[in-house]
Amino acid sequence: MGTLPAELTSFIGRQRELSEIRRLLSASRLITLTGAGGVGKTRLAVRVADQVRHTFPDGAWLIELGDLHDPALLAQTVTAAFGIRDADEDPPARLTEYLRGKSMLLVLDNCEHLAEACARFARDLLAAAPDIRILATSRHVLAVEGERVYAVEPLAVRPVRDLADAVSLDAVTLFTERATAVSSGFSLDADNWAGVVEVCRRLDGLPLAIELAAVWVRTLSVDELLDRLDDTFQLLSRNALAPQRQKSLVGTIDWSYLLCTPRQRLLWTRLSVFAGGFHLDAAEEVCAGDGIERADVLALVAALVDKSLVQTTHDRAPTRFRMLQTIREYGRQKLAEAGDEPTMRDRHSEYFHRLAANAQRDWDTGAHQVQVYTTTRRDHANLRTALEHDFSTPGRYAAGLDLVVTLHFFWLHCGHLTEGRLWLARALGVNEGASRNRARALWISGYAACLMGEPRAALPLLQEADEWGRRHNDVVVLGHTEMITAACHFLQGDFHNATTLFREANERFSAIPGFTSIKVLSLGTIGQSEAWAGDPATAIAVAERGLAICDSTGELRARTHLLYARSLGQWMLGDHDAAEAGLLRGVRTARQFNDILSAAICIAFLAWTAAAMGRAELAAERLGVADRVWPLVGGKVLLGQPRALAQHATCEHETREALGDARYRTAFKRGAEAATSFEAALAHILGENVPAPTPAAPVTREPSEPELTTRELEVAELVAEGLTNKEIAQRLVISRRTVESHVDHILGKLGFSSRSRIPGWLVERRS
Repeated sequence: MGTLPAELTSFIGRQRELSEIRRLLSASRLITLTGAGGVGKTRLAVRVADQVRHTFPDGAWLIELGDLHDPALLAQTVTAAFGIRDADEDPPARLTEYLRGKSMLLVLDNCEHLAEACARFARDLLAAAPDIRILATSRHVLAVEGERVYAVEPLAVRPVRDLADAVSLDAVTLFTERATAVSSGFSLDADNWAGVVEVCRRLDGLPLAIELAAVWVRTLSVDELLDRLDDTFQLLSRNALAPQRQKSLVGTIDWSYLLCTPRQRLLWTRLSVFAGGFHLDAAEEVCAGDGIERADVLALVAALVDKSLVQTTHDRAPTRFRMLQTIREYGRQKLAEAGDEPTMRDRHSEYFHRLAANAQRDWDTGAHQVQVYTTTRRDHANLRTALEHDFSTPGRYAAGLDLVVTLHFFWLHCGHLTEGRLWLARALGVNEGASRNRARALWISGYAACLMGEPRAALPLLQEADEWGRRHNDVVVLGHTEMITAACHFLQGDFHNATTLFREANERFSAIPGFTSIKVLSLGTIGQSEAWAGDPATAIAVAERGLAICDSTGELRARTHLLYARSLGQWMLGDHDAAEAGLLRGVRTARQFNDILSAAICIAFLAWTAAAMGRAELAAERLGVADRVWPLVGGKVLLGQPRALAQHATCEHETREALGDARYRTAFKRGAEAATSFEAALAHILGENVPAPTPAAPVTREPSEPELTTRELEVAELVAEGLTNKEIAQRLVISRRTVESHVDHILGKLGFSSRSRIPGWLVERRS
């Protein structure tokens, strides 16, 4: 369990550090790895976490903070890693509630720019959750009581006498492996070993600097590399106050910058405005112009990839690119020095305004909603960056308001309610003048309050929006205010007024072209209200009309509401099998775009259907799942709707009566323990096979023997026979690149820096 990334390159050395950090983790609950940028803190933390993850029943989780700049969103960022997409007005408290009783390792990466917020978070969490441990990386200590600080040093570069001695240096091994990766003809030999050692020494053993330098063996000899380093460091030596390691890293990046062509440098600086990565089309839109032709962006990005200045992610199409934090920071500095940062930040923001507008259009028409959610989620960090720029730049406040309301579908329906409410409040605070977008922000805020079970908080927001809509005869604004006001009545048990307003909103939307999603959603709300008002037959008829529209348009978001409405009517009429089938379909639909709230409602209702069918043990188990899922949702259970709450209590009482306390508690616990996350809860409800968590073991235990896959073992055997990667590829009829990937994974899992150690490991394994 957890979110540790796969290693894309072999892990070199650091065996002493790994052992010491594991020892510290066994004795302390907060370890902070400190050190200069580029020293390898993140890579070391992830490797340690991977080695000890099996000692934590609830796994190891990486929380990347490099792209987060607003401390107020820290708790939201952490909760998102656990599938807790929404929380109430106190996200840290909700997170603490979720983590209390869990045994896991959190890796907080890149804390330095959020040091105060991270310190508060760590202090409060460790005090409330005794089985949580935190491994943080930061350029500065967090200064929390009980914190153990481990200073990550560069790779050692001691004096060596010969080639055999040089091979024993991890820094030299790192340079050699990375150089070989870009130039298959490169090898460490009697002619170049001394030069490689000197390169590593001059770079102070900093892994990032060494990796950047190694790329250039494709173009330069080792001696030429040394000459280039001399030139760079002569310039840097003028700043006598800079620490030597900082000079080494900055010097290497400076040198990489100087070896780029002018247009490559220009693109590097412009790409630094992206957060969390980017696709090629985004780079073309934002970075082309003023010295870079759009047609040349691909070649320039490829050149930066070749120089290890940009990384690629090939696990999904289209290819996504990203920069390491240190490289990005350097680019941002150069961009600012050139005076181009405001212009590029504007371009970045405007691109993501267009992306959001296209996404909203597709969402509202019901087309490709899963794709819309996926695309928006991938660029969540970029959207945050655009919003931050808009709200911190005078003259762009209205643009920020526009982006916030455009993303309403993402905040309301894709599991980001709390963050959405924060942005909406910020937008309304700096856009006090009456406008259509302000009216939109008001009804969206009211909708969000309803979805958190707070109808009383929603009403004044809706009233202001409604007044604007009536003054300007804006039927879209009025339709939304009517529908959400109806939801307020519904949540307070006033189903008569709710049904009337839901129908009026549906009629209003039906007269407007487009808006398929909200039209069909309004049918779902009518159906639910009719059912609770005592007319299940009408509820079924209305829901089936809406489902037919979903079938013809591809609308998904409203489908869960319609399935729930129809199932509610069927359950009331005694057709429990049909109700159950519809609810399970609703869960599958909600999962596709992270609609936690709708899924949670369906899960609670599935307990009712099981109880109605006389399956008390299944009902108790589902009640246990629901009990774990609602804290992930935040807000009030079943939105505080009185009739639903009463039915849920009745279900709990009748199920306990049917089973007896002992059997009820056992079944309830079984469901609760299966719901370790939102994804696990849904998988359990849907009857999907989910691997059981690895049993806990004392945290002082050494990591278990690494497991290689069948194919990796096959490759390891051939390596032990002395075959080259090319020969292994021919033997197994696979590509050489695939073999290289397998070898990297083998070395990474075994903690080896050289393939020469694989034969010995195999001998030990067999014995």
